[in-house]
Amino acid sequence: MLTYAKENYQFIVISLIWVFVGIMVDVTAMALVPAAFLIYRQRGYYTEIVLSIALICYLSDNRHWEFSFATKGKDIALLTACAFFFLNSKNFPLRSKIYYAFIPFFILAFFLCTKHPTPALSFQKTLSFFLMVAVIPNYFLRQLQVEGQDFLRKTIWMGTILYMIAFVMIVILPVDWTYLEGRYNGLLGNPNGIGTFSTLFFIVVYISIEMYPKIFTLPEKAIVFGSIILSILLASSRNSIFSILIFLMFARFYKLSPWIGFVIVIVVALLFQIINENLPYIITSLGLGAYMRVEHLNDGSGRLIAWTFAMEQIQKYYFFLGRGFAFEEWLFEKNKDWLNILGHQGGVHNTYLAVWLNTGIVGLCFYLYGFFSNFIKASRSNHLAFPTMFAIMFSISFEAWFQASLNPFTIIAL
Repeated sequence: MLTYAKENYQFIVISLIWVFVGIMVDVTAMALVPAAFLIYRQRGYYTEIVLSIALICYLSDNRHWEFSFATKGKDIALLTACAFFFLNSKNFPLRSKIYYAFIPFFILAFFLCTKHPTPALSFQKTLSFFLMVAVIPNYFLRQLQVEGQDFLRKTIWMGTILYMIAFVMIVILPVDWTYLEGRYNGLLGNPNGIGTFSTLFFIVVYISIEMYPKIFTLPEKAIVFGSIILSILLASSRNSIFSILIFLMFARFYKLSPWIGFVIVIVVALLFQIINENLPYIITSLGLGAYMRVEHLNDGSGRLIAWTFAMEQIQKYYFFLGRGFAFEEWLFEKNKDWLNILGHQGGVHNTYLAVWLNTGIVGLCFYLYGFFSNFIKASRSNHLAFPTMFAIMFSISFEAWFQASLNPFTIIAL
């Protein structure tokens, strides 16, 4: 990690400058971030551009006012990176085709912006999601071709350093900075956030090591995986724990044989109801009832209220077509008072329901087509594609992060 800091001190210094200045005067991020990107582009530092986007999205999830600059600067960061791509596309010889399968979904989503209570906001959300899917993976492919495992090392060490900073903050700052209602959230907005980030980051590290077995030494692996696992345990994120276990289980079976993996999928599907009904008993018998908050398993920590409300709205008004991106946010904000009385705070907490509310069953089918087709294509060259898909499918069943762009999760998944 010290070697990484020494070799990348310019990136670290520039990032610290716009972070500290942004904390003092938040609007400066709208000028400093593009200025930093221009420096990187002139020197050919495309890795630093994509890592800066990931960093500002990460910091924007923090709930404290000091990081409001990240919320104001992340839009301009994405637009600047996209401008570099479109104005000088010859620097990106490898082109990502991820968005191809999502084209029908985006056509419908842009059309439905007009039906949103605030069309301009819906259009901005749709555009940012489209640009994230269509453009940012090109940066990843370019740098993977140019730098290979060094690019992955830089990415992973930056994430690990963010974990380390959060651990230090536990000691030097008040408890409410890194804890929310008794659960650890690190530098992110809530415990579920650090759990989701850790799930995706774990998968990135695992796949990177599979691709490049010598990318890290054994002590380095201990530091990287140790910081991830410690964060998950401190956050007591059930979603993250189960998602990673799903990934590891299927990774093992699909490595042996795709047919074995397929059979296990069928078996798990058949046994799902039995496992689901007996899960509280299983967890309690292992002595993990208190840690896993088993008393909230049946209602999903209030999520059942949100899911029930969302389905009622879908069945009454938005079954075939929704009302555009971010409509679910508007709907839950409008009804937050009586939802809070019922015991729910936040949004829909389910990507599938969020997409359904926003684009209807037609949009959900288009969305799932894009989702599955990309993983099916990836599975032809990497046995970890389907394990990754299953882990993400489980994760987004409890959070709505994979239908939004400027969060610290979608960029990793892409």
